[in-house]
Amino acid sequence: MFEFVCVMFFTHQLDEHLYIGHFKSCDAAYVYIEQHYAPQEYTWIKCLHQDFINLPKDLIKKEVRYE
Repeated sequence: MFEFVCVMFFTHQLDEHLYIGHFKSCDAAYVYIEQHYAPQEYTWIKCLHQDFINLPKDLIKKEVRYE
C-alpha cells in the first residue's frame, strides 16, 4: 500500500512546493529523490504518512513504484 507522501520544497516558503507522489516507505521516497533530483534543486524534502498530512481534497494520488 502506498501511504507515505513525499513533498519537495524549493524555498523556505511553504507555498513553493511540489508533490512528488505516494510511496511504500519514506526510505523509498528518499532514494527516488536522490536519483532523480540534484541537491541544489530543492531546499528540503518531507516524507510523512498520509494520515498526518493535510492533502488537498482534489489531489490526484500518484503512486510511485520505487524500491
